[in-house]
Amino acid sequence: MNKICVIGLGRVGLPLSLSFANKGFEVHGIDINENLISDLNKGKMPFIEKNADPLLKKTLNEKFFPSSNFSVLKKVDTIILTLGTPVDAHLNPSYDQIDSVFPHIIECIKKNQLIILRSTVAPGTTNLLKDRIERKSGLKCGKDFFMAFCPERIAEGNAIAEIKEVPQIIGGIDKISSDKAKEIFSNITDSCITSDAKSVELAKILTNMYRYINFAIANEFAILAMENNRNIYEILNLINKDYKRGGVPQPGFTAGPCLYKDGFFLLNNIPFNELISVSWRINENLPLYLLEKIKKITSLKGKKVTILGMTFKKNIDDTRNSLSFKLKKAFLREQSIVFTHDPYLDEHKFHLDKKLKNADVVVIAMNHDVYKKLDKKSLKKYVAKKCIICDVWNLANNGRIIYKI
Repeated sequence: MNKICVIGLGRVGLPLSLSFANKGFEVHGIDINENLISDLNKGKMPFIEKNADPLLKKTLNEKFFPSSNFSVLKKVDTIILTLGTPVDAHLNPSYDQIDSVFPHIIECIKKNQLIILRSTVAPGTTNLLKDRIERKSGLKCGKDFFMAFCPERIAEGNAIAEIKEVPQIIGGIDKISSDKAKEIFSNITDSCITSDAKSVELAKILTNMYRYINFAIANEFAILAMENNRNIYEILNLINKDYKRGGVPQPGFTAGPCLYKDGFFLLNNIPFNELISVSWRINENLPLYLLEKIKKITSLKGKKVTILGMTFKKNIDDTRNSLSFKLKKAFLREQSIVFTHDPYLDEHKFHLDKKLKNADVVVIAMNHDVYKKLDKKSLKKYVAKKCIICDVWNLANNGRIIYKI
């Protein structure tokens, strides 16, 4: 059976590796993080991922072999790159992680290997990498090796199930590359849709941009409702209930390593970028807007502020680009005394009652299920009199984003 190497054992690469291993493939996972490799070889999942733990225990050293040794590339048939492509301090896409493994691929590439890029990239990147491989190796894509762009489309925390359920889109450099990638992915997913590499690169970016822009609309609607002293949740019910053209999402902090950055893969290449830029500004500025609304009610100097939820997404342990940390810094600049809590992070998960005790301001920054029990009655047991609650997720079903308890 086809031997696979997955480069990058993060929240995308590890669930993918386990899914292939569970189907009987020999999977070699490579990562330069030695602590991560050590944990995996002990059978320890490095992050929360539903149903991944039993798969790791089942396949480890039987079908799944994690290491930091790139020489394994010489003996596999398929190489899958699941490396991060963040934006730098100037919001320009960074391909440093892909560039760092490129020499290893050139050194180890052999005839008939299939190379799959799974990282989010700007349109044309797969073809650019193909050209670099051809130039350095002397091999010809479509004849000597094959290459396709096959992006991840899963929801973090539920990747194992969604790898199977969500259609895998496949963009080959040529038809034979698409066919070979489809043959591989058909083993772990119910449906594959093929196209060309650039179309699929665009499809991945536009999917995330569409979601990010929709959340920006919801957040702007929330701001407009607050400026008009009206209940955004009631208005959303009026918009959406039994209306076939409804569907406006609820407001909330919108961040994370994908939605936050993916629009910037296009921003420098198009003359009409206002929708992307404005959406980013709305979503990124929502926490500071809410802080300013709280400041109009009370002075924050010396006040105890408790922020609940430090991850970027509900019920997971990933803090990348979380807006909660931006909010914490803003409160500290106001000379508040800030406490943070999150049930999924070791450094934040303890002493919820103590962190809430006598709080002057409580911000429910992430809609973790555990916070649903914090209604008005339960909060009153802990917080200071006239405590200000900021609940953009409406977890307490109070109908207002900011209110006094």
